Amino acid sequence: MSSNTDRYAFLPGAAQYPTIVAGDGVFLIADDGRRILDAAGGAIVGNIGWGRTEVAAAAAAVMSMGYVVPLWPTPSRLALRDELVQHWLPEGFNHVFFTSGGSESTDSAIRLARAYQVAKGRDSRWKVLGRHPSYHGMTTGTMAVASHSARQKGYEPLLLPFPKVPWDDAEQVLKVIEQEDPATIAGFIVEPITGAAGACLTASDEYWQVVTDACREHDILLIADEVMTGYGRTGLNFGHQHFPLVPDVIVGGKGLGGGYVPLGAVAARDEVVDTLRGSGFMYFTFTGNDGACAAGAKVLEIMRREHLVERAASTGAHLGQRLRDEFGQHPAVADIRGRGMFYGLELHCSRDAVVQAAMERDMWVYPAGSGPVADAVMVAPPFVITDAEIELLVATLRAAIDAVYTG
Repeated sequence: MSSNTDRYAFLPGAAQYPTIVAGDGVFLIADDGRRILDAAGGAIVGNIGWGRTEVAAAAAAVMSMGYVVPLWPTPSRLALRDELVQHWLPEGFNHVFFTSGGSESTDSAIRLARAYQVAKGRDSRWKVLGRHPSYHGMTTGTMAVASHSARQKGYEPLLLPFPKVPWDDAEQVLKVIEQEDPATIAGFIVEPITGAAGACLTASDEYWQVVTDACREHDILLIADEVMTGYGRTGLNFGHQHFPLVPDVIVGGKGLGGGYVPLGAVAARDEVVDTLRGSGFMYFTFTGNDGACAAGAKVLEIMRREHLVERAASTGAHLGQRLRDEFGQHPAVADIRGRGMFYGLELHCSRDAVVQAAMERDMWVYPAGSGPVADAVMVAPPFVITDAEIELLVATLRAAIDAVYTG
């Protein structure tokens, strides 16, 4: 590990990590020359791989313009909006609001659900349903709507008592909606495949059909949190497209900027936005930052040019098979689940110990789990990973788990 770098840590005594000075494909390069296999795309962020100088060049080309009020269009803002509407979002999603990341996006979606109901004269509707387990960000609003015990601990007095439903029980969803009274519910936020809290827990098609139908029946705004699952991660443009899940709002972050810039987006159906005509919707100081928008548009262009969503599906299927081959009968692994470049391994041993053991072998995996999933790690590399690099990933993860698990 690099020395004299603990001054970067906010909290005294925090763990030390390598100082990263460059990136190359699926590898992060430390200042001591080590090449660290990024088996999780950072925080499930990297999609086009590291070291893409054309992304940096796209941002640099517009940054000299300086700050522009978020409400005003610029060529970069228009280009990213058009890229999303024309090539990525489902039909009927022609309105996009930019943010600086996933937490801002999901927090904005919660505000949007409330604003939508108020615009319809329904002041009694303030509740936003969440699922157990789930994770939607680190603002007080997004912490409240989620169910991630470790990340909520100590902050409970600050959090609104938003109702929760099970991640996999459709009957309970209907029961909670009736108990809470639909006339008090503004929205329902869901991860199509549960990420940090559940390590790729995936509900049934029946569950998603019930959720969609219930939200339509009661005019509850259905919000798809695609911060982890969006922009090709699961082998389709968005994770909800695998299921009979029909959202009113799509929240994005992480992969939208490819890990190069802080960038998020909230997209809504035309009918939702039309309801708010004349109402206003407050922006953030750096909504639509030009450098970030230019970089994001370039990331999405590269994804289309190199067919990386299709690659996430095909190469991701191979990754999933290799994980199942290697760990399907491993006593330390309770389950392997996911799709595309998005997999979770539920463990019978400490996730933190596995992450540390992987780092000792120059590989990063993402720790996950909350509630019913006590310990898990996630494997979600950049979409450009090769078959040879998959073999290295699987072998290194096997060595890390074997080093930790004692039976």
